[in-house]
Amino acid sequence: MKTIVYAGYELRVPASWPVYRLDENPSTCVRYDVHAVYLGTPGANEKCPAWIIGRTQTVSVIPSTQVAAGSGPEISYQRAQPFQAGAAPVASLPAVDGAVMQNAEQHELRVTLGAPAQGTGATVVATYAGSSAAVEQVLASLAPAGQRAQALQAARVRQAGQATTPPPAQPTTQGWHGVPSAWPTQIVTPPPPPQQPQPSLPPQPSQPSPPQPARPVPGFDTCTAPSLKAMRAWRRAYRAVGVYIGGVNAACAYGNLTAKWVRSAAGMGWGLIPTYVGPQAPCSGIGVTINSRHAASEGQAAGIDAVNDARLFGLPAGSPIYDDMEAYDNQTRGCTAAVLTFLGAWDRAVTTRGYVSAVYSSQDSGIDDMQAAAVAKTPGFTVPDAIWFAHWDNQATLSDGTLVWPLQDRDKQYQAPHNRTVGRITLNIDGDLVGGPLARLPHISADRTVSSVEETPDSSERRCC
Repeated sequence: MKTIVYAGYELRVPASWPVYRLDENPSTCVRYDVHAVYLGTPGANEKCPAWIIGRTQTVSVIPSTQVAAGSGPEISYQRAQPFQAGAAPVASLPAVDGAVMQNAEQHELRVTLGAPAQGTGATVVATYAGSSAAVEQVLASLAPAGQRAQALQAARVRQAGQATTPPPAQPTTQGWHGVPSAWPTQIVTPPPPPQQPQPSLPPQPSQPSPPQPARPVPGFDTCTAPSLKAMRAWRRAYRAVGVYIGGVNAACAYGNLTAKWVRSAAGMGWGLIPTYVGPQAPCSGIGVTINSRHAASEGQAAGIDAVNDARLFGLPAGSPIYDDMEAYDNQTRGCTAAVLTFLGAWDRAVTTRGYVSAVYSSQDSGIDDMQAAAVAKTPGFTVPDAIWFAHWDNQATLSDGTLVWPLQDRDKQYQAPHNRTVGRITLNIDGDLVGGPLARLPHISADRTVSSVEETPDSSERRCC
C-alpha cells in the first residue's frame, strides 16, 4: 500500500495503482476499466479511446469547489442526483466525520468530505466490479492529511522512551511529478493499520416518438462527451452523436456531459443517441454480467436507472434510450435466453415511463438474436422500437440483412475506432450512419450558422466486431 495526500486529506491505495494528477495533465482520460487513482477534475478535452467498456476498482478525489451542483464548468460525472436517489450508507468514517454511501445499481461508492485546515474539502468516488471490498478498504483509510504520519511518529517516540511531541507534518509544495501544484501531494509509507434496491419511479404516460430524420445522417460515438468547442467544430461534418448517460459498465467519467451541455449541443443542431451501458451477456466476460436467474428483475432495474439518467441530463420523455449490449457468443442457448429476457424487461421499463426503447449490439450476436426472437414472438421478449447494429464493413448503408425494423428505425456503426480530425480537433471515434430516432430538445432553436465541410480520418484501427 502507499499513502496519497491531496486536498487536505490522505488515503491508502494499492501500491501498484498508478496515480494521475488531472490538474497537471488535464487531457488524461478518467477510465473506470483499469485500476487507477485520479486526483482533480478532468479537463474539457480528455483523450479517451472510443472502445473501452466495463468497470473495475478505481478511486477519484475531486476538490469540492469543482463538484458543487451548478458551479464552475458544471462537472456532472459525480452523478449527484441519480447517486443520491439510489444510495444508502454502508460505513461510518469517524476520522473524517463522514459516511460511505453506496449506489449498488451503479457499482459506485462515495464520501463527501468537509474542509480541513489544509484544503477546501473534496468528494471521493470509487467504482468497482464484482466486489467492493478493495475500494471500501481504501475509503476506510481516509484521514486528515498528516494524521497517520503524526501517529506513526508518536508511536516511535513512545517506543524510544521519549516524551516530546512531534511537530505536525508539513505538506510539500511539489506536485506528483515534481511540478508546483495548487494541491500538495505526498507519498509516505507507514505500516498497514491493524445492496440496496433502486427505488421504482411511477410510470408516466407514453409520449410520441421524436421526429425521424428525413434521411440518414452521419454520426459518431466516443467514450466521453467532447467539449462544446469540439462539438461546434465537428458539426461541419456530422449531425448525430452518441453520448453515454450511465450504466454499471460505462467505462468513462462523464466529463463535459451535463444538462447544460445537452441544451447547448441541441442548440447547435445535434441529434443525440443516448446510450446506457448496463449488465452484459453472461457469456461475454465483459465487466458486470447478467445473472441468468434474475435477468428479468435486473433488466427492469437497469431500465428504471436509464430513465433516471435521461431525466438528469434533461432528455424529455419521447427521447430514445439505447441499451449497449456488446458482442457475445450466441451459440450458447442459456446466454441468449438471459440476454433476451433482460432486454425484454429493460424495454418495458423504458417504454412504460414514456421513453423510446432501442438496443445497440453486434449484428452477429445481439441483433441476430433479437431478430430471431421478433420473428418467433419469443415469450418474455419485447421488440425494441429501434436498433443500432455494429458491422464494421466501412459501408455507410442501413440495408444490411432482412431485418424486421424499417430503415427509419435503424442506426449502423460501420467504422471501427479510429482517430479523426475535424476543424483541427482530433477525437477517437466510431463512425455511424443514423436513420433511427434521435433525442432532440424541440423548444431549442438550432444554430444554422455552421457550414458543411468534410474532412478525412488521420488514421484508423480496424478490428472485427
